[in-house]
Amino acid sequence: MPNFQQQYTLWDEFLKAWPVSRLASMTLDEYTKAGSKFSFTYWIEARLAEMGSIWGGSAFKFGVFSRKNTESKPSDAKLSYSDEYGWYSTLGNTADQAFEKVRGQVAEVAQLAIDGDLDALEAFEHLGESFKWKIAFHYQARLNPVIVNIFKRDWLAAFTGDTTKSNMATLQKAVVAKC
Repeated sequence: MPNFQQQYTLWDEFLKAWPVSRLASMTLDEYTKAGSKFSFTYWIEARLAEMGSIWGGSAFKFGVFSRKNTESKPSDAKLSYSDEYGWYSTLGNTADQAFEKVRGQVAEVAQLAIDGDLDALEAFEHLGESFKWKIAFHYQARLNPVIVNIFKRDWLAAFTGDTTKSNMATLQKAVVAKC
């Protein structure tokens, strides 16, 4: 059985380390640093995993990421690489350019979550779906939750009995209403 008090304590630690006010000024190394257990992406993916997993898939879900394997890789129209970072090519020509966009996107998602604006979160297309909703979950008003800690549409649809391929905002609202 999960230890909810322990999870809430960890969540409090996350919000103390990563208050929404810090997001707009975090550095690239604070956001993502291979081997760091304190970066924003490590917190979201690993340290907070028991409150909704986003494990698996590619590190590109973070928009830009610090590469553990620094073998030379060719960039292309979709994916770009430097010796230290990987990022979506559409975000910029350098990791720093990509990060400037991603940092603003992360801060915007957190603020939308604080505001409880699920429809605006749904319309926000700049971050991967699971990453976006995981961020939103952790910045929502905990005493008045509007997002559950499941970030896969199919799982939420199965729980609600939705067969119409509803979007995440609709499914999140349905799950909260059902609970």
